[in-house]
Amino acid sequence: MSAFSRLWHRAPIWRFCLYMIVPFTVLTLIFPPAYLTRLLPRLAALSSSIHNRLGMHDAPARGEGSGDGNGEDGVITMMPITDRLTKAIPFAGRILPLPEGTWHPVMNIINGPHGEVLENVLIRVEGHVVTGMIGAEGSTQPVPETAITSIDSSCHDDRNYMSRVLTAHPPSMECWFTTAVYPASINRTAIIANRLKEEGFILPPVLLKAGWSYSTPAGDHNVNVETVTIFLNPVNTDSTKMLRTPDYWAKDTLGQQPAASDFVKRTNTWMAGWAQVLHDGFNSDMLASSDEQRARLAHDPAAPQPGRGSPLD
Repeated sequence: MSAFSRLWHRAPIWRFCLYMIVPFTVLTLIFPPAYLTRLLPRLAALSSSIHNRLGMHDAPARGEGSGDGNGEDGVITMMPITDRLTKAIPFAGRILPLPEGTWHPVMNIINGPHGEVLENVLIRVEGHVVTGMIGAEGSTQPVPETAITSIDSSCHDDRNYMSRVLTAHPPSMECWFTTAVYPASINRTAIIANRLKEEGFILPPVLLKAGWSYSTPAGDHNVNVETVTIFLNPVNTDSTKMLRTPDYWAKDTLGQQPAASDFVKRTNTWMAGWAQVLHDGFNSDMLASSDEQRARLAHDPAAPQPGRGSPLD
């Protein structure tokens, strides 16, 4: 009798451990832990393929594809708000173009069942008042199509000032929209507001919201996806500073407020051009436009006036 045979018969616990290697290996392939998928990216794709074949689908990360709501916090990392960001930044393995001005990171969030969704929050300030805020969400690896079934829902809201569907051939989708929001309806408002309060910054009472969403197929019923939500301060100019309640910005009565209507029209025009720059950034193809063109398109209606910069500059 060989040494292995003797051990097999005399060590039942060891024998049981050998038996359990098989089911635990199968479970690891189906439900890989987050740290392992980060070390072995192909394991996440294999797991997603198994889920699809078995008819299993991960639940979408709460708040994914939307700039508002009260989604899960995920793993939040507070960033040094004194950092200065301009023009564009790396984001989720792609490029995130930034509107004009100096932007400061507020927080990063890792979300999704396996940490496959990255979110960045950035602000632009002038005179200690927020003139712009960006909430960008992007997949760092393909996610199931079922996780983004409502990603374009905001583009079909009747309350929007304007919306455009650029691509509507599932799973490919691209659209953008503009609308007004209460700051309290922004995702993670309490966390953001507390963070800004610590730095002496305040959110305006109303914000104009411009959202862009894009998804592309990644094979095996998976997609790559990104949403960028930009909040602009419409009441930081001489012509609109008195329009500090959301009632002035309601779509139905906007025509009664020429200054508000003009700001909205300029935001619609700006977003129509900026959506293409965001599209190029998603594809990491910033050479699709010239430096001069991007600089012109980056000038949003709430951008700081010359000589009026950020107190962090």
